[in-house]
Amino acid sequence: MSELTKQLDKEGLSHTLFLSPKSESLHESIEKSLPADTTDLVAIGGDGTINACLNIIYDKNIALGIIPTGTGNDFIKTIDIGSDLESHIETIVNGKARRIDIGDCNGRKFINGVGIGFDGQIVYDNIYSKSLLTGHAKYYSHVLRILGSYRSRLFIFEIDEKPIEEQLIIMAIHNGTTFGGGFKLNPDGIIDDGFLNICTIGRIPGWKRFFKIGKLSFGQHGSMKEVKFYKGKRVTIASNPKSLKAHIDGEYLGEPPFQIKIIPDAIGILVR
Repeated sequence: MSELTKQLDKEGLSHTLFLSPKSESLHESIEKSLPADTTDLVAIGGDGTINACLNIIYDKNIALGIIPTGTGNDFIKTIDIGSDLESHIETIVNGKARRIDIGDCNGRKFINGVGIGFDGQIVYDNIYSKSLLTGHAKYYSHVLRILGSYRSRLFIFEIDEKPIEEQLIIMAIHNGTTFGGGFKLNPDGIIDDGFLNICTIGRIPGWKRFFKIGKLSFGQHGSMKEVKFYKGKRVTIASNPKSLKAHIDGEYLGEPPFQIKIIPDAIGILVR
């Protein structure tokens, strides 16, 4: 942060710094104190921090800048902000605002995606399970712990009012492409095409998942018979008596029902 503030001072750009350990209180802190003449809001953190900032500025004429310092940093894999801190700061100071879409889930905005099922359970466990591990190590320990044991569940959903029922492990609804620090579940996702990309993964025997998970990292899972891809503007997911955990931009969201839609050309994001 000191490098950024030094550069902003050098450029003569007025700025205010907000500090918070939690995205929820960060949201409240910024919303109460954001100067009326703000032109840019810079998220210094991971996808959860970006989400908190997004939910403040989406209906305002404020561009979003990003300096990624989170665990997964999945959203930035879809944009060009540079590959190191120096280039990130250069993008903040001299970049251009690219117009992109965002998503809406039950009124909460998201920039990258909503994951339901296996990946939502991982986020839930990562928050509520005790562990001596932190960061990536903690996250991937939960992945390995439930990878073979997580049971498929019945998903009842609609995509653009077309009803579908599938027995699934995962349903990933993305504006971006990637989740979980590198799993490229929707490799064809485009952040300014006006559509959501949806990937569903059906029943796979527990032992076989350990051999298939590598395909997700490279976006090569489309060849698997258990995988389906959809595209749409609205997705409705019904409640299920069997627990279906979900995350939104890597933050725990809760359980269905969900009403999800794309909002085209919603914000400007600073890129090189």
